[in-house]
Amino acid sequence: MKFETAKDFARQDRATRLFCNEYDYSYASAEGWAKIDYQIFGVNAEVICGFEVKGCKNQKIGDKETVLVSMRKIVDGQQFQKQNNVPVVMCWSFDDGILFTRLNKLNGEFRLGGRKPRAGSTFDEEMLVYIKQNKLKKLLF
Repeated sequence: MKFETAKDFARQDRATRLFCNEYDYSYASAEGWAKIDYQIFGVNAEVICGFEVKGCKNQKIGDKETVLVSMRKIVDGQQFQKQNNVPVVMCWSFDDGILFTRLNKLNGEFRLGGRKPRAGSTFDEEMLVYIKQNKLKKLLF
């Protein structure tokens, strides 16, 4: 079951557009049930990386010391890297900009966490990685 809303998809697209504009890349949504949100293309239209966007609703960069990502998303990113022979960039989209880094550069603290379980959800409580914001690259809107 998907829980993302139209606002979530718009936030993902805005973050991806900012990243691509900064580096003169283009992108395409993976759509549907894909495990990674976008494919990023270089100047020769070759896929240069996968791009996974985590939403940080109603937050500005620096509001908290850390961002988080689920272990499941890290494993999904590793699978994408192996299958496509390109890196994956993890991105956190805030109201005022994005934080990002390559999957192989992630370094954080592991903890069980999540949210109150919703009907139909398998992953509301899961292993999470907490990453210090000051270890990530930043672009502002």
